[in-house]
Amino acid sequence: MTAAAHRTQADTQRRLPTDSRWRQPFQVLQTNLQPVDALMNVEEAVTAVLDSGAGTWLLNGGGILSFYPTDLPFQTREPLLRERPSGDLLGDAVTEAHTRGVAVVARFDMSKLSAEIAAEHPEWLYRAHDGSPQIYNGLASACPSAAYYQERTFDVLDEVLDRYDIDGVFFNWFNFNERDYSEVMHGPCHCEACLAGFAAFSGGAEHPEGMRSPTFGKWRQYTASVLAELTARIADHVAARDRDIAVVLRRGAPVEYLEGNNAFRAMPGKELWPYATGEAVSAATATDPEAAVLVNCVAFVESTYRMAPEDPEHFAHHLLQAIARGGNPSVYYFGAPGRLPMGGAISTGCDVMRFRREHRAVYEGMRTAAEIALARPDFGSAPPGGYWDLVEEFRGVYQALTERHLAFDVVPVDRLGSVAAAGGLDTYSLVVLPDLGGLRGAGAALDGWVERGGSLLVTGGSGIADDGVELRSSPTTGRAASPLTGTELRSSYASTSAQPRAEHLSYDGPMVPVAGKLERLDWAEDAERFGSILPQAPFGPPEYAFGHAVGEDPVWAVRRVGNGASAIVPWTIGRTYREFAKTDARDLLVEIVRALVQPAVEFDAHEAVELVANRSGDDLIVHLINHSGLRRRSYGPHVPIDGAHLRLRGRAHDDVAVRALRAGIRLDARKEGDDLVIPLPRLGLFEVVTVSAR
Repeated sequence: MTAAAHRTQADTQRRLPTDSRWRQPFQVLQTNLQPVDALMNVEEAVTAVLDSGAGTWLLNGGGILSFYPTDLPFQTREPLLRERPSGDLLGDAVTEAHTRGVAVVARFDMSKLSAEIAAEHPEWLYRAHDGSPQIYNGLASACPSAAYYQERTFDVLDEVLDRYDIDGVFFNWFNFNERDYSEVMHGPCHCEACLAGFAAFSGGAEHPEGMRSPTFGKWRQYTASVLAELTARIADHVAARDRDIAVVLRRGAPVEYLEGNNAFRAMPGKELWPYATGEAVSAATATDPEAAVLVNCVAFVESTYRMAPEDPEHFAHHLLQAIARGGNPSVYYFGAPGRLPMGGAISTGCDVMRFRREHRAVYEGMRTAAEIALARPDFGSAPPGGYWDLVEEFRGVYQALTERHLAFDVVPVDRLGSVAAAGGLDTYSLVVLPDLGGLRGAGAALDGWVERGGSLLVTGGSGIADDGVELRSSPTTGRAASPLTGTELRSSYASTSAQPRAEHLSYDGPMVPVAGKLERLDWAEDAERFGSILPQAPFGPPEYAFGHAVGEDPVWAVRRVGNGASAIVPWTIGRTYREFAKTDARDLLVEIVRALVQPAVEFDAHEAVELVANRSGDDLIVHLINHSGLRRRSYGPHVPIDGAHLRLRGRAHDDVAVRALRAGIRLDARKEGDDLVIPLPRLGLFEVVTVSAR
C-alpha cells in the first residue's frame, strides 16, 4: 500500500510491550562496518562491547551492503563474505554475542542503491526539481515515498528475521535526502510518488523547490507524515513476530533513535550548539515518558573526517547529556573495534557508560522533575525563510536558563497541543514560548492550562499574527503596527528602570540592547506592564549619538487569568543574548522567569555547570554537568569547580540521605530557614546527586 493511502492514519505512535526488556536501561556499542570488516573477529568485537560498558551490539545487516548471504535481487551482498569461513558475518556475530549475554541489533540503510539496481528501478529514486537523480559516490539516493522504502523494506526485514534470532532492528539515514554528505542542498524530492503524495497531503499546493519556498513548511509536515507512517508499519510488522525485538527508528518508533554529534558544518555560521544532545533527548523523553530513547554518540569528528577521533571530553558530553535526560547511550565508531584509532576518544565516555551500568537502579523509571517547559520551533511554525531566526531565540532562552541553573524540559511546538490537552503540562509551573511563530493549533489547550494555574511566558511573536492572537489569555489583543526588525532596532534598548532623567539625556541602568524583532502591540486593559523600550535614536557620528526617549512599548507585561498568569516579552530577548552575550540580557530574562516560578531545586555554582533534575520513585536525582571545557567547536579538559551547593526549597524538616554517586560519598545537609542546603564536593566532569527519604 502506498504512503498516500496510509496518510489517513491518525495514530502512528508505537510503544514497547509493558514487559519488554527494552523498557529497562541499556547501553549500546555500534560498529558501522565497511567492506573489509566482513572478515572481522567477532570474539574480539563482543569483548569490546562488554569492555565499553555496553550490553548490546549494533552492527550492519543489510541495505547498502548486506553482511549476510542475502538472496534478494535488490540487495548487494558484500563480496568479501566469500572469504569468511561461514560466509555470514551477521550469523557469526549473533551466535557469539548471545553466547556471552550480549544482545544484537541489526543495522539497515535503505537510503542508497547501487547503480545496477537504480538502473533497473528508476521509479525508486530521489529526484531534484529538474527530474535528475541524486548520485553520491556512485550510489543513487532512494526516496522514502517510493516503493523501495514502502515495499521492499519488508522483504529485507523478513529475510533477516527468518534467518536470525536478532534482538532489534535499526534503520540508518531514514529521511528525505534534501542534503547530501557534502552538504549540497538538493531540495525537496520531485519523484512521481512525492509529487502525487504532496499534492494529496497539501490539497494541491505548489510543490516547493527549496527551503525558502512558501510551501516548504508544509513539505516538512508531509515528509514527517510519510516517515511516521512507514515507521509505524515497520514496527507493526516486526511486532507480529512476538519476539520482543526492538525497532529503533525515528520519533514514533518503540525505541526512538537520536544522535549526538559535532555536525557544526550544517549549522548557520558553522557554530557548535553544545547542548544539542540534551535538547534532542529532552524533547523525546519529556513529552513521551513511556518512550525508550537510544542516543547514538559519535566518536569521530564529523562525517567528512571519520578517522579523526573526537576529543574525549566532547564525546563524553554527548553521553552525559543523554543519560541525564533519560536516554540510553550508544558509543558509535566505524569498523571493527581497534581498526581505527578511537580508543582515546571513547575512554572518558566509556567511563560514563560503565557508571550508568553500575547505577542502573537509579535510571530505572527515572522521570523529569523540571518545573519549566521550553517550547522548540520547527519549520511548520516558522514563516517562510524565518526558521533559523526562531532557532536563535530558542537557543538564547535555552542558554540563559542553563547558565542560571534552572531545570527545564524541551517540548517541540507540534506536540504542545496534544501534550497540554492530555494533561502532560500539568507537572510544569511555567511554559516558555520563545518566538515560535505559529503555535500549531495549541492555543486553546495552553489557555486552558493557564486557567488551571499554569504560568505562560511568550517572547517575540509567538502566536501573534496580523489578524490577531492565538492565545486569548495573552496580555496583548493584537498588533498595533508592523514589528520592527533588523536595522530598525539598532540603538534600541530595554530598561526596567523608570528613567526620570531621560529628557536630560541621563539614564539609569541596566540598559539592555534590543536585537532581532520588537512586536508593536495593543494591550488588554488588565495587563500589567513593566519597564520601557527606548526606541532607536541616532548612533553616529559619536557627537550626535543621543536623543533616546522613553517609548510606549513595555519590556514585558503580564495578565492574571483564572488561577494562572500569561506574560509576554514583546521582543526577542533570546536572540539579543545570542547576539551580544550580555549578562544583563540573560539576567533580565531569568528575572522575569523567576517572577513567574520559584523552582523547588536551586543551585549555586559557576554558570558553566548545567543542572538536570529528575525523580526515580520518590528520590530526587540531580545530574550536574561541567561545561567549563567548552571551546568554539569542541570541548577540552574541564576546570574543577569548588564551593557549589544545592538548595531544596521548603524541605528543611525532611529527614534525607544524600549521596554523590560519582564521588562515592555521603553528603551532609543543613537547614537554612525553610530550606535544605547541600554543600557539594569538588565537581569534576560530572556528578550525580541522589536525595532519598530515610
